[in-house]
Amino acid sequence: MDFLLSYYTDKIAGLEGNIFEMFTQFYSFDLSPINSWLKTHFQNKVLKDDTQSVQFRQEGNQCYARKELVKCLQLYTKSMCFATLNSKEYGLALANRSAAFLELKEYRDCITDIELCFKSNYPKQLRPKVYMRKAECYIEMGQKDDLNKCIYEALKFLRNESIPDKDKFISKLNELKASPLKMLNTDNSREKSYDIPALEEGENENFAYASSKIKMSYDKTRGRHVVSTKNIKRGDVLFVEKAFICAPVFKDNKEFIPFKCYYCLKDVLSSVPCHSCTLCIYCNDKCRLVSWKESHKWECEGMQANIWYEMGIGFPTFKSIMKGVKSGFRCIKGDHEEDLKHFGNKQDNYPYFSRLMIHIYKNKNAALFFLVSTIVVTYLKNYTDFFVWYLKQEKCPKKDLKDLENFIGGLITKHIAQMTCNSSIIEHWTCSSSEILLPDVLISTACGMFPSVSIMNHSCRPNVSNFFICDTIVVKALEDISENQEIFNCYGVDYRTTSREERQKLCRSLYHFECKCEICSDELKEMDLLDGFNCPECRESIKILPGASVASCRICKYQLSAKTLSVMNNLGEKCLEAMNVSPIEALTTCLNVKTKILYKHHKDFEDLYYRLYDCYLEMGDTQNMLTYFQLYLEHERVRRGKSARAVGVRLYEAALTILHCLKKNHLKSCSNLMSLLQNVNGMIREAKDIINLYYPPYITNKLNNKIKFIQNKQLQCCCT
Repeated sequence: MDFLLSYYTDKIAGLEGNIFEMFTQFYSFDLSPINSWLKTHFQNKVLKDDTQSVQFRQEGNQCYARKELVKCLQLYTKSMCFATLNSKEYGLALANRSAAFLELKEYRDCITDIELCFKSNYPKQLRPKVYMRKAECYIEMGQKDDLNKCIYEALKFLRNESIPDKDKFISKLNELKASPLKMLNTDNSREKSYDIPALEEGENENFAYASSKIKMSYDKTRGRHVVSTKNIKRGDVLFVEKAFICAPVFKDNKEFIPFKCYYCLKDVLSSVPCHSCTLCIYCNDKCRLVSWKESHKWECEGMQANIWYEMGIGFPTFKSIMKGVKSGFRCIKGDHEEDLKHFGNKQDNYPYFSRLMIHIYKNKNAALFFLVSTIVVTYLKNYTDFFVWYLKQEKCPKKDLKDLENFIGGLITKHIAQMTCNSSIIEHWTCSSSEILLPDVLISTACGMFPSVSIMNHSCRPNVSNFFICDTIVVKALEDISENQEIFNCYGVDYRTTSREERQKLCRSLYHFECKCEICSDELKEMDLLDGFNCPECRESIKILPGASVASCRICKYQLSAKTLSVMNNLGEKCLEAMNVSPIEALTTCLNVKTKILYKHHKDFEDLYYRLYDCYLEMGDTQNMLTYFQLYLEHERVRRGKSARAVGVRLYEAALTILHCLKKNHLKSCSNLMSLLQNVNGMIREAKDIINLYYPPYITNKLNNKIKFIQNKQLQCCCT
């Protein structure tokens, strides 16, 4: 791809006209390098291969023997993906995967795999042990009727087939039938985990996916933007938008994230593979069929040739084109007034996606846009029957093949520019290693397009947060928002983690505007001002400029020696290295020194406060423990924001830690036990309010249930 880009970059300088005219000119260039690039990829297609399937299954068996169950699940799934349709290897991979599910106590997935296995070309002589595995699942799940039905079917099968050791299997099945039933904890069902939050007061009739509490507005300075129509409270749901398109992201090994449905992005263990390529897995036949009809039938050949991995933003853009095919790429004429009347359509959102801003003429990567769109058009023309098929459709916008190629190529180029500025990375929280801890790692799962959400303007200090549930984005108010106030999203450039200079550079290069948000417009609100020295006169922050010998307070003009301040700060650090004092004494001495010279919200205090909290917690000193935790928390609220996820997580974890100490009687004898419990309950309430802004209900509901259980246990413990 780099060679192609270098070859065509200079040629784009001579292109003139609108996007469609420019593409037509580009498409008329010598395309032999592009044809050679595609030919090389298609000569190395990765196809279904039973030999490969056997190899992956055998590797999975080795992992299974070592009890590396998650890894063996991946290998068995890959074995299924490489197995040819209706082959014996496909059924063997399913059966082996069901055994891993049984070990993992994923009984529903185990049963699903077994039922798929029976529909495949699985060897009959191996079926009895799979029937017994299915029966074990029903015993564990406490489902008597299903157990009896399973054993009846198994016995019927054994009577009608010539199976080695038939009598032994019949005897074992009868033993299973008499086994006592257990009861599965249904709270762990993943089917309940994808509940989507509701828009409390309904949806805006003229703004799809948006709350009735907000609307689209327009002025020449801000363009289209979103404002509140009434007072909004922190936590109110403002958008719930299903992705117009979502394209899973490739990992470095040119594969997708395992255990995610290629179409809907649900977590999936018992998956089914694409019938043709070896990369895509699905929840079930329904997702596989819908995906095929929408776009996969045209992209599958490219999957086999691994061209989409190298296309970058061209891959999700291709999917957006497939969304417009059915309507003949219907568009809406008119200016912003049309958008204010109505924006968005849940049945066909292509016209509204097509109205999003483009900045191709300002973009330095325009050559890449035209190159990618040309590759896609050439691929569709030479390796699929897309153009032949589309010319026969009633709503095809062009009647001539060449005109259609140029039209589709121009649209792809336009949509790449739109995707570049308006798309979102869909991120999902990883599962925590503990069922009572909040997950803290986000995985980039897909590239998604949310036309309604993308109308929000950027601010380096946003007033909304968001999270994703599968392919749906949920946007919540991060703070109270007054009526007629603008709703701001953050395009990934937050002032708490990025300097003003870096933010402006990113906004110009990625989004082609200069940010003039409330932070960028006022240098006194920048975070680096907090990391200054303490003015003895007015207690404000004094910044020492690089190379300066004297620091001057911007408020009262008081001057301090930069050298003296630096020496004193280093003295504070050396206190931590003292050998003959306790950790608490060293930390306290260091804190006293730094309190005299550093501004009260300086970053150095974060570690000191938390380490002191930790020391006193270990000692069981509740008064000092809570004192330093509150100091730490106030520090975090200032530096990260009152509703920052980190604040909610720390509150939650500290509350759990205190309750855990109570359980072990570390704090039971303290004189202010009831006051402590009230403090903990307050911490939990505040933590819940904050974490609900960042985590989907399938995480927060589980944690809420767990914390209630723990609290009840502690109350019982304290009352005895």
